[in-house]
Amino acid sequence: MLHRLLLCAALLLPACTDFGGPISGGGARALPPGEQRLQAIETRLADVTRRVENLNLAAQSQELSRLEADLRNLRGEVEALQNSVTTAERRNRDLYQDLDRRLQRLEAASQPARLSLEPRISNAPAAPPSQEEESTYLRVFDQLKNQRYDDAIAGFRDMLARWPQGRYAENAWYWMGEAYFIKRDAAAAQQSFQNLLERFPQGAKVPDALYRLVEIHVEQQRTDAARQTYDRLLKDHPTSSAASKARQKFEQLR
Repeated sequence: MLHRLLLCAALLLPACTDFGGPISGGGARALPPGEQRLQAIETRLADVTRRVENLNLAAQSQELSRLEADLRNLRGEVEALQNSVTTAERRNRDLYQDLDRRLQRLEAASQPARLSLEPRISNAPAAPPSQEEESTYLRVFDQLKNQRYDDAIAGFRDMLARWPQGRYAENAWYWMGEAYFIKRDAAAAQQSFQNLLERFPQGAKVPDALYRLVEIHVEQQRTDAARQTYDRLLKDHPTSSAASKARQKFEQLR
């Protein structure tokens, strides 16, 4: 409607119209009725124009305020995302470093495949592994070292299906849990470590499995489960490196 009014007024105005001024310089001469109406239209048009300009300024100010608010919100989201990424990168770096230290200890031994293996059950003699089982374990373990976690998980799972009571079954459960833990699949990691504890309650990997369970419970905010697992670790393996790390974690949570 406003655009139509402006168009009509523009058609009625002469080429040299000056909004708000007299149409002719005839002094005090009375204007004809038609020119009086035209002057009234000019006056109203000038008033409408000023209002439109004021409305445009107000609208621009509101739009600018909205954009500034959106910008502040976006900056806040970016900062939160950057903090989340930084935290995740730090956690993954710690995981990789911890895994690398473990792998280096295994590689430093003269027979890495036989390192830190305990009997399948308490006080039971461990049967020597078959050549196929041992070669399979070494191959899958290499996949883990090369950060091929999905391949390593599949390989350890296949080992446990073929040799559920094999000499390397305990290590397979543990390293499969580590691979899941690095992939941030907490449920699968927890299940792997629980299976290790049930099948190898006296195994050499038990302290480390308990510590990982403490970490998982803490991250999942299961305070009671974390405390119970922590107490079990301190009671059964008080001098282990896993117990020392668990103490440090609980100190940080206080």
